[in-house]
Amino acid sequence: MGLVVAEARKIWTSPRTVLGIILAELAIVAIGTASTIDSYLSSNPPLGISDARPRLERDLISVIGSSLLFALILGVLVITWEYRHGTITQTFLATPVRERVLAAKLFVGGLAGAALVLPALVLMLAISEIWISDRLDFGGHDVQLAGRVFLAAAIVAILGVEIGSCTARQLGAIIVAFAWAAFAEPALSTWSSLDSYLPIRAIDGVLGHPGQSGLSFERGLLTIGAWMVALGALAAWLTRRRDIT
Repeated sequence: MGLVVAEARKIWTSPRTVLGIILAELAIVAIGTASTIDSYLSSNPPLGISDARPRLERDLISVIGSSLLFALILGVLVITWEYRHGTITQTFLATPVRERVLAAKLFVGGLAGAALVLPALVLMLAISEIWISDRLDFGGHDVQLAGRVFLAAAIVAILGVEIGSCTARQLGAIIVAFAWAAFAEPALSTWSSLDSYLPIRAIDGVLGHPGQSGLSFERGLLTIGAWMVALGALAAWLTRRRDIT
């Protein structure tokens, strides 16, 4: 428990970094929310006839999915800023069992990643309430979709911590993550019959986009869980063997 508190305090005592991430996230959410609502109003569907209203709620929930990008970055920073500033030596000297430190960072990173969704959700709801309150009808399914975004953000943040642990470099970890998302996985999806079991496709399943991934929520969660275990094992092995002097 002491390790978890210590790792949480490290995030808390880096306010400028966290604030910068949150402000960038909120800017994207604000633009996405405004664009979604404007598109809906431009189409001007007849209320009670078109199915655009339920799509509107789903689209607004999808806007806060941009939080996953920032959860990934925060996850990477949770571990790599210690390597960058040289404080990782003191951390491992205080807790010689490095796997325990890594486990605490994974736990705190997951919580921090999920927490990033909250301001995005609040901003989206505030803009929607001010702009089109009479046309909104968020139901139980929409709440479930929002809950899946929280879960996916926690998962992505944990993956960020694991990638950062493997590379021990901030820029390197972010480049690896973005290169996988932008180039490697799309290429593998085209050439491989196992494209439904790649990590981003699995996260799509967790988010409730089976049409994009071909995976249900349960299978997506199981698949991304397997990736997390495999990458976590690699991160633990590399962390244990790494020279930090």
